[in-house]
Amino acid sequence: MKKQIYCVNNRESCLNFTAGVVDSLRIKNSASTTVRVYDNGFIGVSGASGNCDQAELEKKAIASLENKVPYPAEKSEPSEIKIDLRKEIIKKSELVDKCKALVKEVAESNPEFILSGKFAVSDDETTFRDSDGVNYSCATSVFSAYFVAKHKDSANIMDEVYEVSDDKFEPEKIASDAKTLFDAYLAKADMPEEEKPIFITDPSVVSYLVNGFVAELYCSGASVLNGKLGKKVFSDKFSLVCNRNPEETLGATFFDGEGVVSKDYKSYLVEKGVMKKLLTTKKSAQTFGVENSGTASSPFASVPTLGAEGLSVEATDEDVQALIGDKKAIYVTTSSGGDMTPTGEIGLPVQCAYLFENGKLVGRLPEFSISCNVFDILGDDYIGACKKCVKNAGREKYLVFRAKAVNVK
Repeated sequence: MKKQIYCVNNRESCLNFTAGVVDSLRIKNSASTTVRVYDNGFIGVSGASGNCDQAELEKKAIASLENKVPYPAEKSEPSEIKIDLRKEIIKKSELVDKCKALVKEVAESNPEFILSGKFAVSDDETTFRDSDGVNYSCATSVFSAYFVAKHKDSANIMDEVYEVSDDKFEPEKIASDAKTLFDAYLAKADMPEEEKPIFITDPSVVSYLVNGFVAELYCSGASVLNGKLGKKVFSDKFSLVCNRNPEETLGATFFDGEGVVSKDYKSYLVEKGVMKKLLTTKKSAQTFGVENSGTASSPFASVPTLGAEGLSVEATDEDVQALIGDKKAIYVTTSSGGDMTPTGEIGLPVQCAYLFENGKLVGRLPEFSISCNVFDILGDDYIGACKKCVKNAGREKYLVFRAKAVNVK
């Protein structure tokens, strides 16, 4: 009988602010333990929150084997890796005062807006052990800030959002970034006249494609990527990777929910345009006879399921100027309500975007939609990805491509 123990411990301090004033502080400590046992091709699972008796959880997991839930139990090589990147991002005694000062500065610098949002500092530790001698531990610290801005003359619930995450606290950069964004919101700009202007977005546009990598969908013929595994599909400049290296991906855990560690903590779904892998668990990889990509997650008190922690587009340049030079571009901050057809056609409504020129935001553009095909914007129309654009704080990445702007209001 094989046994696995997966534990997550989290400590989070969260400050909320409303109308530019910090009004609450919440400190949360949580812990969860999931025990899984494997025997005769079946899996048994049990879990508990808070402090728990792992021996008792093991008994319950063994008893649940009677449910006859099939799941493979692969032999693991003994291994021990411990990574601890936790640090005191902000001293506990200074957390409230420093965040209050930042809220006050941003509010006073942007008097045309009503600002609400939150700050959060979290420390996470995830451990995985099994009866084959695997012992992994990964601990990280993350700071995040989230500003929701509503113009004082607007009837909307919100008009713009500024958010940032990092493993350090840089209030001067955050205040400057927010000022840059909100000033640009107040200015008006005209749409570029090119048939296919350059777009700068966060990599979330790739989310329309992610389901196509799910092993169950791909192997059943229900993927937009059908028949493309192992083939050149996208631009040479496009690589999509599950990067679990906690040094590179904020808050990442270097092992997946089943204790799988990829080479260099990275698993490429697409590498230099070639479709390399599918999103799998050990079960789906065995069922469909494909390589296990190490992309399982570990739901509390449940069997492993599919996950994609650290999924990101690999940067091709450090700064957006290296990609577009002095060309005009459209910087998108808010888009929702889009969809993709089975052939990869995407219609993406854009609620808020800006004209970007010579490294600066010129002004806010009218609402419009992006019309494109996913194989074009990640193929011939793909320009690249970068780490720096408008924000100086945080670890955001940007996707740069050409597409049509339609339904301009």
